[in-house]
Amino acid sequence: MLTLFFLVVLVPASGGWGAALMAQDASDSPAVSDETPSPAQTSPAQTSPVKKSALGDAIAADAAKRAAGELPEKTPVDEYLENYIGLDDIARASFLAPPSANSVSKDNNVWVNRKQKRIYADGYVAMREGALEMFACPTGSKEHESAVATLARSRELHAALLAVGAKPGSPVKFRPEYVPPSGDVIRVWVCWRDAQGEFQVADARAWVLKNGTEDEQMDAEWVFGGSGFWKDPVDGREYYRADGGDMICVSNFTTAMLDVNTPSSADAGSLDYLPFTKRMPERGTPVRLILQPVAEKDAPIAKPTESVLPINPLGAKLREKKIAADKAYFDDE
Repeated sequence: MLTLFFLVVLVPASGGWGAALMAQDASDSPAVSDETPSPAQTSPAQTSPVKKSALGDAIAADAAKRAAGELPEKTPVDEYLENYIGLDDIARASFLAPPSANSVSKDNNVWVNRKQKRIYADGYVAMREGALEMFACPTGSKEHESAVATLARSRELHAALLAVGAKPGSPVKFRPEYVPPSGDVIRVWVCWRDAQGEFQVADARAWVLKNGTEDEQMDAEWVFGGSGFWKDPVDGREYYRADGGDMICVSNFTTAMLDVNTPSSADAGSLDYLPFTKRMPERGTPVRLILQPVAEKDAPIAKPTESVLPINPLGAKLREKKIAADKAYFDDE
């Protein structure tokens, strides 16, 4: 039933804006008198030949040498990219499935434990310093302003939250006046292994520092605002808005899936939160997020234990392989 729910309700069809380019041929110039400058005198295209960039010249020269057999078919760059190991690849391979949980995503490491009302989603530490607008975003979206990047799409976590009984409210409203986001409170935990392989877990808010303080973490709650859908006016298809990046936000966004339940600016010069850098592991560290609805206000929720994060040896092997590849390619000889 859950898989069917994904396909029918929350997985929008692909598509996008179309675009058309038009070109018009220039007509022949009319005859001119002696007093009228000729097109050759006034047209930069005829008097100034187009100059190629140095990069363009180098690419053309390499292509010619390769065609003549003077260069190998593959350069070190080609080989590096063909064998590239990304942080998402390592995150996908670092942990085994959590116990007593069912997979709800074919590729993106998302599981649900309906009895414990927990959702598990894997990812990695994306950003430790800088402007923070999201705690978590999907990979390939807003990693430059998010503490964690998840393999999961926002729509997958939305569906998983519904599956464990969480009730969405509505995203923040700014007009005609500010109305905070609403919905069930969702507790978010972040789990990882430290450099010694020891299990670590923290309330995700402990990774979010109040701007202007040295050691005061975020105390606002995340609520299930639920984002919304956007219809492409060209093809009529619908898209889940939070898939663009606004998965678990610390700044208020009308597109947020989870948002803080207090006013929080999204203006770059007046952000309310920063990464709590000293509490976070290094960038690229694989993590597992655990989302759990809070049944009642201030109701205690058991902290996850080490059993939720079984190690997959493949993750360490991929990490070592990436380090070796990066060292071979980037380090000076």
